[in-house]
Amino acid sequence: MPTQTFENLNEEKKKQIFNALLNEFSAYKLSESQVARIIKNCGIARGSFYKYFNNINDSYIYALDTVLHEVHFDVFEQIKKENDNTLNAFYEATLKFINEIDNSKYRNFYKLYIEYNQYDLKQSNYDYHKLSKDNLILLVDGQNLSDTSKIIAIYKFVTMASHATIKDILMDADKEQTLSDFKIYLQVIKNGLID
Repeated sequence: MPTQTFENLNEEKKKQIFNALLNEFSAYKLSESQVARIIKNCGIARGSFYKYFNNINDSYIYALDTVLHEVHFDVFEQIKKENDNTLNAFYEATLKFINEIDNSKYRNFYKLYIEYNQYDLKQSNYDYHKLSKDNLILLVDGQNLSDTSKIIAIYKFVTMASHATIKDILMDADKEQTLSDFKIYLQVIKNGLID
């Protein structure tokens, strides 16, 4: 994450640096990115870059967090709004994210993230065990499932399917077919939960 020195910069300078990071990480994998190109693009000295970020990975994480803050939205809020089938909320959240990222200036950035950079960063998966029971909601045909272990397992599986759907679409798979497949996966899961 950026240092306090970076946080103290005016908004215009921060935006200029972010845009340089976005340009670099939209054109090159993290492993091929260069501080030299970034500083040239935003017109800062190499020493200044290292006053703002510990290293290039640190600057990448800042750029990623900024992109996700602008494009991503809280799936748990979507889940709380769903009155009948929680899996619909995952579909709607995935669809919204795909539409926002696919038609944005962040498409190439995120495509490189899911294709390469997430593995270079070695980020761990979200730990659903840390969620409060209030956020572990699983409705199937209006019925609330209460088995926490089952809910967590379903959330993990659906999250993996959602990420695979996003990746396939950003890798130029047929969008309509890929979303249709995702909807079928969710229906199969739902059918398996109905006793």
